[in-house]
Parts: sequence; C-alpha cells; structure tokens
Amino acid sequence: MTTPSSAEPDERQEEQNRRLEVLRGIAEHEVTRLYEGQSTWTDWLQQASRHGRYGFTNTLLIPAQRRSATDVRSYDEWKKQGRQVIRGEIGIRIITSRGTPRSVFDIEQTEGGEVTDRGAADPADGLRRLSRLAANLDMYVDRGQHWSYLGPPERRIRIPSDLDDAAATQALAHQLAHVLQPGGRVDTADDDLAACYGARRVLADSVAFLGLAELGLPPAELVFSTVQLWAGKDVRANPHAAVRAMGRDVVRLGTQLRRRLSGLRLPGDGGPEGLSRAQAVTRSVLGVDSTPATESSATAARTNADEGGDQLGLAKARLHAVLEDAHRFYRDKLGGSWGERYLASRGFNSAVQERWEVGHAPSGRYGLVHHLRQVGHGDEDIVAAGLARRGRGGQLTDVFRNRALLPLRDGHGAIVGFIGRRLDGAKGPKYLNSPETALFRKSETLFGLYEGRDQLAGGARPVLVEGPLDAIAVDVAAPGPLVAVAPCGTAITTAQIDAIDRHCDIATTGLVLALDGDSAGHKAALRAWTKLSHLTGPVDVGLLPQGRDPADLLNAEGGAAVREALQVLRPLADLVVDETLESVGGEFAFAETRLLAVRAAARLVAGMPSAQAARQVGRISARTGVDLAEVTAAIASAIVPDSATDTSPASEDFPLPVSLNSGAPSGRTAPQPPRGMRRSPSR
Repeated sequence: MTTPSSAEPDERQEEQNRRLEVLRGIAEHEVTRLYEGQSTWTDWLQQASRHGRYGFTNTLLIPAQRRSATDVRSYDEWKKQGRQVIRGEIGIRIITSRGTPRSVFDIEQTEGGEVTDRGAADPADGLRRLSRLAANLDMYVDRGQHWSYLGPPERRIRIPSDLDDAAATQALAHQLAHVLQPGGRVDTADDDLAACYGARRVLADSVAFLGLAELGLPPAELVFSTVQLWAGKDVRANPHAAVRAMGRDVVRLGTQLRRRLSGLRLPGDGGPEGLSRAQAVTRSVLGVDSTPATESSATAARTNADEGGDQLGLAKARLHAVLEDAHRFYRDKLGGSWGERYLASRGFNSAVQERWEVGHAPSGRYGLVHHLRQVGHGDEDIVAAGLARRGRGGQLTDVFRNRALLPLRDGHGAIVGFIGRRLDGAKGPKYLNSPETALFRKSETLFGLYEGRDQLAGGARPVLVEGPLDAIAVDVAAPGPLVAVAPCGTAITTAQIDAIDRHCDIATTGLVLALDGDSAGHKAALRAWTKLSHLTGPVDVGLLPQGRDPADLLNAEGGAAVREALQVLRPLADLVVDETLESVGGEFAFAETRLLAVRAAARLVAGMPSAQAARQVGRISARTGVDLAEVTAAIASAIVPDSATDTSPASEDFPLPVSLNSGAPSGRTAPQPPRGMRRSPSR
C-alpha cells in the first residue's frame, strides 16, 4: 500500500506524461496535415521563421494552439523585457529539449514596454551580409566580375550577373544552405552529385527562406512543391518520418545561418579580422577595404569528408528518423536499470543523466529491432543506421545490448550514433561505438562538443579527455570555464580539431589535454603533438594523479579535485621538447650527446609558431648547457637546411620543412624521434 507522500510524485509524473502524449499527438497531427496538403510547406516555413529557436516540434505546436502568435517567450523572458503577462492568459504549451512540457506566451498576451521591430531591410545590405558570411566560410562569390579566380572550383559560388540585388541575395542564401552542411556542395551544372532537385532543393530553399526572413527580406521567388512529391507516397518508406527529418534539418541549418548572420563583423564594426585568400578576393570584388590574407580557421570549420551521393536524399532523412526513435527507446529503458544506478554511484545523479540524455540498451538480442519495426522502420534502414547487424541466417540482432548509452551528435545536434558503456566485469569492450555509417565517422566526432557549444561560443576553453564519462565529469566539476570533449576511441584527429575550431576561436582560447599522469598519459600527449603543433593558441597538458582520469577523480575526491587538477597545467611544447632531449641526450654527460639532443629538439622547434619557438631556445640551453647562440643556430639550420647536402625526405612524424638528416655529424645519422612520438598505424 502506498502512502500519500509516495503516491503524489507518481501522480505528478503520470500527469506530465499524459500532457506530453497529448502534445506529441498534436505535433504528429500537424505533420499529417503537412503531408496531406491541408497545410502548405510555405505556411510551415513562416512559422519556423518565427519560432524555429524552439525546435521543429514546437514550430508545429505553437501555431496549432495560437495561429496568430508571432513572438513567444517564457514568463521570465517577458519580464526581463519589461513586459508582463496579462492576468488570465493561458500559456502556449511546448516541449523542452529535455522532454518536459513548458508554457510560453505570445507578445499579444503581454503588456508593457515596446519591443523594437527591425522593419524591412535593404536587399543590397542583405547581399552584403551574405557575401561576408560566404567569405568567412572561405567561399569566393563570383557575380560576373572580371576576376581571375585560381582557387578550388568547389569554393566558387557563381551568381548570375543579370540578377538584381533581391534575386542575387536569394540565390546566395540558397548556395550557403548547401555550404553549411557537412560535405555540402554548391550547385554546379557539370556535377551530378550537386544537381539541385527533390529533397536537396527543398532543404536549400527552405533554409534560404529562413535566412531571408532573418535579414528582413521577403522570399517572394521561392516556390515549393507539394510535400508528397519529395517525401514519397509509399507508406513502407515512412514518409511522415521523412517530413519530420526534413523539418528538423531545416530548423537546425536555419538556426545556424541565423546565428552566423547575427555574429558577423562587417567593415567599420571594429575588431580583428583574419582573412583567408578566398575572403580577401571576395572583399576586393565587393569593393571592401583589403587586408593581407592569412589562413582562415573557418576553413577548418567546414566539415568533413565527402559522404558520397546525395546528402539531402530521403535515405539520410530516414536514418536520422531511425536514430531519433532508437534514442527515445533507450531513454525509456533507463529508469530502474543498472545503468541508472551505476552512473549515480559515479557521481552522475538523475539531473546529470537527464542533461546528457542517457539511455540504456536492454540485454535482449532483438528488443530495439522489434520496436523500430513496430514504429514503421524498415530493416535496411535499421542496419544502415548502425543499430543492428545481420546474422548468418539474415536475422537482425541489436548492436547495443546491456549497456548504458550516450548519444553522439553532429554539429547541428542531430544524433548520428551512440557510445555504450558495459557493466563492470561483463564481456566485450569497455566502450562500444556505433559502427561507421553514412552519418557517423568516429574520426570526425567528439562527444560533448554539441552540448558545450554555447559555453565555447562564450569563451570557455576546450578540454580534450579520453572518454565520455570524463567529459561529463569535467562538466559536473567545472561547468563554466571549461568544456570537455572526448574522441570516440581514437587518437585526436585533424577533423576533430577543425570541429572544435568551428565552435570557438582556438587561436585565443587554445585547448587543454587532460590525461593520466603515468607513462601512457605522456605517450598520448606526445602522439597528439603532430596534430596540435600548428595551433597558435596555448596548448597545455593537465597531468592528473597517476592512474586517475577525471571520472575516477570526481568519484573518489569530488569536483574540487577535478578543478584543481585542471588548474595545474604545463605547455605541451615543453613536454614534447623535454621528452625529446631526454630520449636523445640522456643525462647530457658528453658534449656530443648534448649536441645531438639540441639538433633533435631544434627540428621540433622549427615547426612551432614563432612565439613558442622563441621561448624554447632558452629552455633547451638551460636543460643541455649548450650556449644560446648554438641553440639558435641549430634551429635556424633546421628551418633553412643546406640544400646542397639535404636530399632525404622529411619525416612523417615531423611535418617540418627539414630533413631528419640535416645537420647530422659526418658519418652519423641524426637521432630518431622518441618512441612515444612515432605515429601509430591507422586502424
């Protein structure tokens, strides 16, 4: 028999679940209306331009409850704007990102201070802003100018010269919608992969619609076909899922475009600008003051490898839909599981589990497969999403079984895979990733990057940790100044560094490696050097107590111990130089070994940014006892070797403009890099 005190929370939870089911039912009804043509795609885009910041589902829920809503915010948000919700007004119910119902109110339901209206915008100004955004993305905008462009053709956006400013703005917004997608291709006449029709065109035009709305410009020339033409009519393909996936993609890309536009720094705004060659060319063509070109970090921000085929086809939309439904299934299974108890015992309470949307895969072999079939997904899509594999007889079995699961997201927040932690003592790898799919590549994915995007944009410093629980531990212990991200079982890659740079300015914040303080941690830091040595921002190492990672430290000693460990930092360049000196020179007992050590370190220093290189000269001299002038000469020789004697190829481990043999004494071979720095074979 339950007591009143224990029954009351259950009743509240039951009531909340009931409200959620009602809201989800309303949203699904609106999807049906879109699919059947009772509501047009343009009508929905109008709502998305007003309410897109609340997510796709809420762009359906808000107008379903109040068609005239134009600007909805929470009670507290209106209060901060100097407006008060009118007594007796009924809130508009939405679903938060954490899956809980919440009330918001339209501006018509409030009274008080005036809210500024941007009014109509000038098409010329809109074109100018989009052109600057294209330059920031390392794209060259060609509007028919007489300019000899010699860069990569895929970075050239051609806008017909006979278009007026309004039409040119719309065309450029369409092309930028392609560019903002991972592996996106601009429209070209001679590239079948970039042919713009069907779902690909719907997505690009829809994002352009939202971009023009953000600029205050009317999207008068954008016309959309009926939803059934691009979503399909075969019920076996689950066209409703395709509509939902398209809507989510449009909202995500539209939000990204809006944020990039709002963060533009135009001429006269002040502040530093680092422009790539494409940016410099675009500025010149647009008649903007010129600035010396430098390599742009925006190049790094453009993900990733070509996924092949039409990125915007229905196949991709179906995979996203399968993964979203799988995530809901896993989350529903967390309550009462060992995964929930295990995470709580490690210091990750229910609020932390809710924030990171943890799920649990049951131990059965077919639970997820049966569920996904019941909600309408086909076997081929379930396998393609990396959620099941075929046995010898062709029967599908779940990939994840009896594991606590964490979702892996791309830069737009879409789930692309999962990483599962097994029960201690159970068989199998400690962590299991989704297999590589059309959506998920582990060498390009970082756990925690999407979740920490807002803090990174606000100036937080990225911290590279080894595992997902370590990333969550840093978030629990130091949620403000640090954002931890974890590779999915790989050494750090250039693509992952590029992904971080997309969310923050690494040249300013730098980054931290949080590694175990034992020899394995040292070796991991050394391996990371080849990927991080080019960064101009500070790259530091936080060496944790031996045998402890951030998750272990949080569990054993609490958040204060994690924060303290990440405050005692050592420059990665110092660690690498010192390891090289000690490996080659030993105890520096002889002049010859000291000279060999200096030359080995000089080859490292030659590839460092100038600010780091200058600092290392004094350190090497102090460690080895070799005169400063000799150390400087060795570094200069490494930077500009003697071309008459330097014929050997550069080492793969040291991407420097010198030979490993340059400057070696006659009859000797220059010392090889320490074992910990040799590149691990690719797996």
